[in-house]
Amino acid sequence: MYTGKAILKFIDFEILESFLYDTSEIEGKKRIIVEGEVQKRVIDISELLIDFEVLKNEEVQTQDNYCIHRFDGSTSLKYNADFGYWIIKYKTLIIEWDELIDTAWFEDR
Repeated sequence: MYTGKAILKFIDFEILESFLYDTSEIEGKKRIIVEGEVQKRVIDISELLIDFEVLKNEEVQTQDNYCIHRFDGSTSLKYNADFGYWIIKYKTLIIEWDELIDTAWFEDR
């Protein structure tokens, strides 16, 4: 499913990683292989999350009373809508959706 907009509220959390795949130095290519051709750079989570659209999420690990989750997605136009990801360790996650719309284009791939 995909939604309109959602708010993710993390309770008792710690940001473990926050990265941007920066394509600003690449010119003249229509197709870019992110893992091989771009610079992966650390970015502050408060910058990365502005207009961040989650495209994929993955539970990395569960330990004691905490979960470690990775969120991959596209960033704001400030960063050319490049891909980024962040990893968070948290105790509780609350998700608030404004609406559930339909099956997303990338599901069932």
